[in-house]
Order: sequence, then C-alpha cells, then structure tokens
Amino acid sequence: MADIHHKTQRIHSLKEIYQQMLRSAGDEQASLRKAFLLMTLSAICQGIAFSCLYPIFLAMTTQQISNITFWLVVLTAFVLLSSVLRWKAQDYDYQGHAAQAQHVLRTNLGEKLRQIPLQLLSKKRAGEWNATIAGSADEVIAYTLTVVSIMLYALVVPITVGILSFFFDWHIALIILLIFPAIIPLYRWRKPAYDRGMQMMSKLNGELNAELVEYTQGLPVLKAANCVGDQTQRLYPMIDKVHMAQEIGHRKGGKPNLIVTSAIEVGLLIAIAIGLWLVLFGYSNAMYFIAMLVIIIRFAEPIAAFTSMTMFFSLLEAGYARIENMLNIQPFTTHTPTQLPTRFDIHFDQVSFQYEQDNDKSNHENQDWALHQINLHIPEKSLTGLVGHSGCGKTTLTRLIMRYADCQQGQVKIGGIDIKNMLPHELMSYISVVFQDVYLFDDSIMNNIKMAKEDATEAEIIAVAKRAQCHTFISQLPEGYQTRIGDIGGSLSGGERQRISIARALLKDAPIVILDEPTAALDTFSELAVQAAIDELVKDKTVIVIAHRLSTIIAASNIIVLEHGEVLEQGTHQELLDKQGKYAQLWQLQYASEALAIEPCS
Repeated sequence: MADIHHKTQRIHSLKEIYQQMLRSAGDEQASLRKAFLLMTLSAICQGIAFSCLYPIFLAMTTQQISNITFWLVVLTAFVLLSSVLRWKAQDYDYQGHAAQAQHVLRTNLGEKLRQIPLQLLSKKRAGEWNATIAGSADEVIAYTLTVVSIMLYALVVPITVGILSFFFDWHIALIILLIFPAIIPLYRWRKPAYDRGMQMMSKLNGELNAELVEYTQGLPVLKAANCVGDQTQRLYPMIDKVHMAQEIGHRKGGKPNLIVTSAIEVGLLIAIAIGLWLVLFGYSNAMYFIAMLVIIIRFAEPIAAFTSMTMFFSLLEAGYARIENMLNIQPFTTHTPTQLPTRFDIHFDQVSFQYEQDNDKSNHENQDWALHQINLHIPEKSLTGLVGHSGCGKTTLTRLIMRYADCQQGQVKIGGIDIKNMLPHELMSYISVVFQDVYLFDDSIMNNIKMAKEDATEAEIIAVAKRAQCHTFISQLPEGYQTRIGDIGGSLSGGERQRISIARALLKDAPIVILDEPTAALDTFSELAVQAAIDELVKDKTVIVIAHRLSTIIAASNIIVLEHGEVLEQGTHQELLDKQGKYAQLWQLQYASEALAIEPCS
C-alpha cells in the first residue's frame, strides 16, 4: 500500500525545477515553454543592447556622429525588441494561461484526492490536504514567471554581454565572464540552508492550517461545552512554532545575505580595479573600460536580487515536493479481469486486517490485528447485525466491504467476486451507507439528495423524500428543496438531517445497505420517523447494521458478536440468548440499564 508519509522528495537543480514547472502546467506546457523562450530572447536582446555601449563610447572619443547615430539606433532597436518580447512572454499571465495551469493542477490534485485510499486519506487532517491543493498550487504557478524572469535577466544578460565583449576587447570580456558566474557558487552555498528552512515552514504551515480548520469546524461543539478559550490555547503553541521557525529563518538568513551582498560588491570592485589596471598599462581602451563600468553598475542590483531569490526557489521546491508527494500516492489497483456481481451476498474468507503504522509489511505478527481470521457469510437480502464493545472491529468490518483499505490476508467477496476485481466506482455503486453522524454539503437540499444520482428528475427526488419521511419539513422551508443547507445553519434537527441522508440512499437504490445505527442519538419522535425511513430503505436489500442498541436487531436473521477483532458468537437473537454467552450478557446489561432509566423516583 502506498505510504503517504514517505520521505519528502528533494529537487536539487534548476533543471529539475524547470521540469516540475512544465509538469505542473499540464496542458499549458507549450504556453509556458513559449513564455520561457521569449524571456530568454528578451534577455539576449537586452545583452546586445548593453554591448552597443562599447562602440558608442568609442565613437564619442573620435566624434564620429554617424557611428554614434548608427549604434544608438541599434541599441534602441534591441531595447524595444527586448521590451516587446518580454511583454509577449507575460501573455502567459495576461492571457489566462497561468490561471488555466492553476485550474488544471488543482483539478489533477482533486482527482488524485478522489483516488487516494480512505485509510491513507485519514492519516492527514483536512487542513493539511487543503494546504497542498490550494496553497501549493497557487505558490508554484504564481511565482513561476517572477522567479524565472529574475533568474534569466540576472544570468543571460551578463553572459550575453560577456560573449559579445570579445568582439571589442577580450580583456574586458574575461573580466565580465569571470566575475558574474561567481554568483552560481554563492547561490548553491545559500540554497541548502533555505531548503531546510522552507521544508520546515511548509510542514508547520500545513499543521497550522489543519489546526485552524479543525478548530473552526469544531466551534459549535466547543461553544456548547464552554471550552472555546481552552481549545484556542491549543492553537497558540503551533502559532508560536511557526513564529520561531520564521525568526530562525531570518536570523540564519541574515549573515548569508550580508556575505553574499558583500561578496558581490567586492567582486565588482575587483573587476573595476582590474579594468583600471588594464587601462593604465595600455592593455585596454579607456572608453571600453567606462562602458564596462556602466554595465557592471547596472547589473549589480539584479545579481544581488537573484541571490536573494534563493528563498523563492526553496519555496517553489517545497511546494513542488508537496504536490509531487500527493500525486505519487498510488490508488488501489484493480485486479484483472474486472468482474461485476450478479448477486449480492457478502463473504469474508479468512480475512485479517491491521491498520498499518509503517511501511514494514513483514511485521504483521508483531502488531495488533483489527480483524483476525474472519470467516463470515452474509446472505443476499438478509439483515445482519454487528455487536460488540468499542474497538472490537465492527466499523472495520464494514469498511473492508467498501474497500476503505485492503486486507493483508484473505478475501472479501460480493456475489462470489473478490472486490479487488471491481473498479472502485463500480464497487461503491452497489453500496449505500447511512452514518450515525450525517454530513450535508453547503448546497441546496435538492442537490444534497441528487448527488446519489446525478440524472435524477425532480419528481424522483420528491418521491424518495416522501418515502424518507422528509418531504413535509422540506416543503415548509423558505425555498423548499432549493433551500441551501448553509443558509438554514443548524435549524435542521438531527432526525431531519438523517432523513435527508436516507433519501439520498433511497435515490441511489444500491443492493447493499450499511447502517451505523442512525437512530442511536435521536429523540423518540425523530427515531420513529427515521426508523420508518429506514424500513423503506432496506426492503429487498442485503443489510448490515452496526448495532449500539440491541433492540434494533432483534429481528435480524444473523447477529455477529465481535471481540478483539474475532467472531465470538453468531446466530439469531433467541439462539444467542439461549447460549448464555457474551450476547446474553450484553442484552442483560442493556435491558437492566434501560429499566433503571425508566424506574420512577420514590
């Protein structure tokens, strides 16, 4: 199974960053390549324009007006051409190519999120996924042209000038070509420290994002428990960690910045000193030296800016690493040949499963099994109850049917077919799930029900709503079925939300229904309404109920008692009572507690 926590990938070279940029651009690769090419040509044209200063300064000493005019025209032409090429390169932004690349990248990440096995998905919190899909996608696309532009103009222009300088004075050319490439080792020297800092900042920002999302989502519960302030205190350590990481980054980056800036200034002074020496001893023309001086002063700031861009390269690298790590998560493989069931009984054949803590799959015997050697057969169109203490494996059993994860041993079959031979979307088309905790999307009630069947008509949706006992209260809402869940906030009761989710399951009309006892937390009136809706849902279905209240599964054709991940008992309600085993104990405990709850006060 793919591991979401594998070692963060590292991108070490500018070439790799360039390749990452192209991959992230998706269908806009051609536009991005064109933008890079135009920027490079623009930088070359700017270098040619600066090189025109040599003949212009030389012509000034001889007062050759025609030569001055000619080279000024050439300089102006290349300056204009450089500006036009740079402007056209910006079309990548202005014509919406960057926005389209962001859209494609987010779409790919969203598609990957859909394919990630749920067990791996649950290992990270929502805020961490959000930091990758929203934050990283913005960073890597938005900074691309800015960073590349600064890099090209800081490197290509001086190199172009250095090469063309050979046509005028090879001494000057050597000075330029020896001084300006010195920024490369300075860049490489600074990069590892920034890489470490950005990797740490990226990790901490993801964790802080997760804390904030979790805190925001849990505010209603926190307010009800009157512990909003206490929970807020949990955010402060993470905020402090981010602050400390930023301080350390600035502190550690301060000295290298000063050293790099000083090195550039010293290098320029050395270049000027060498040039002056060449002029004084007659090895070079004074006008060429003045031209070189103008060029060097002009390039000092862009080169310093380039070395300071190390931070942005590290930021891009961290963003690309997060994206690559997510895109490299492998979805479940579907075994061939793919098959579709014609019946819907469920069979567990020697199934053992554990929640993996690491990548070492050879140590299964040293870890606790969530389920161990499970052999079960659930007949088609039957009602099966799952019973046991918390942590006994009830939820895990139902999750394996939905392929939340793959069992390490054995097979789970539907209609005699291993679920690994079914495509994930086909498998889920056969299963409806009604959870105890209902999640409704911030959309209309109509669309919340309709997501089970995208092509459903309004008449079909109203029909299932009536069967789910929710048509009446929906009709009384301000905009009926078009009322948005977000607009009515928490005004829907738990029972009403549950009935909407049952309407969704009714519309899907899947042959297998899994119920995580949806009536457990409801009042008596809501329970009756929800139970009536469930009775509609489970007709002629293969039904599995995770039972918290044993009274709800008295009529089950088979009740399975789980303990420590193993099947302890199974049979009908009466058969299990007659055995006087674990089920009978649970029944007596629950019956006694219910009797105690209704006993009148004396």
